[in-house]
Amino acid sequence: MLRLLRDHGPASRADLARLSGLSKATVGTIVTGLQARGALAEAAATATAAAGRGRPSVPVAIDGAALVGLGIEVNVDYTAVTALDLAGRERWFEEVAHAGAPLSPQQVGDLARRHVVRLEEQGSEVLGLTVAVPGLVDREAGRVVRAPNLGWTDVDLPALLHQGLSPAVAVAVDNDANCAARAESLRGVAAGTRDLVYLTGTVGLGAGVVSRGAVLRGSRGFAGEVGHLRVGSAGRCGCGRTGCWEALAGQRALAAASGLEVAPGEDPVAFASRVAALPDAPRRLRPVCEAMSRGVLALTLGLDPAVVVLGGSFVPLGAVLVPALEEALNGAFTGGAAVALSTLGLHAASVGAALDALDDVYAGRRGL
Repeated sequence: MLRLLRDHGPASRADLARLSGLSKATVGTIVTGLQARGALAEAAATATAAAGRGRPSVPVAIDGAALVGLGIEVNVDYTAVTALDLAGRERWFEEVAHAGAPLSPQQVGDLARRHVVRLEEQGSEVLGLTVAVPGLVDREAGRVVRAPNLGWTDVDLPALLHQGLSPAVAVAVDNDANCAARAESLRGVAAGTRDLVYLTGTVGLGAGVVSRGAVLRGSRGFAGEVGHLRVGSAGRCGCGRTGCWEALAGQRALAAASGLEVAPGEDPVAFASRVAALPDAPRRLRPVCEAMSRGVLALTLGLDPAVVVLGGSFVPLGAVLVPALEEALNGAFTGGAAVALSTLGLHAASVGAALDALDDVYAGRRGL
């Protein structure tokens, strides 16, 4: 019932019976229960009379203002937190810069508990919590296999998150690019697009791939780790190899190309904005554009997305990057994909994580 209302918008009980195949009496019972739980509310302002006669058919809509999903993105220089209610309305967004080392897994657990308590003190119930991290994540096992930019290896993050939380709070961990891709496909510049590639722009570089409307995860959940594709012969990467895409187009590459240093606590978008403001930015960024063109062309030829979304620090560089990528893609025999700049910025991964935290309810894996 919740999925129908999420996907189709407000609907009358009669419409819900028709869409679901359930009897009107059963639908009425379910709707009454969800109303009592605060998940649904009547949209009385749009009441209409069926066929011009009889009692008005009053639509119901998702409400759930006090039922919340929490998404946390952990990155090298910052942590972003988004809370969404059951209807997808944003309760708050918070970004905190890190001037020193990235957060440890234990610190992430402490952060999550503080935000859960904050929501509960406001009268909300946290249905789920998902943490997005830049690295290899075994989604089914709930482990961060390796996040080199954070210095994490084989971390059972859900076990740390569960400490001090109610067992009723569903806990999950996912790759940051997967979360961001999902957010862009549902709420961002590519909303409604069923086949897209989202490229993160933070300290590193990763991809979230949406295929036929679902995140493409691969056999082990590691799909999208494109930052370590070899697109050149120079550039030492944090993984220990040379020529990785991340090493040639990530934040360290921007710093080397621009001659600017990242200020303590400066997030990737703010730093990229300073790079873009340089009067000779197009010339300085030529090596980064070339690396991005090689990588994006390879992804497009292999995956055939309708849209390539550039996120994070790539957005301020759009005036230089987008023409270079469009030229590379239009020269490919596939005809090329569209290139778009994210409208969610550093918000994307935490929004996607919060949406993920509500998935168990909409998938029927947990009741209300």
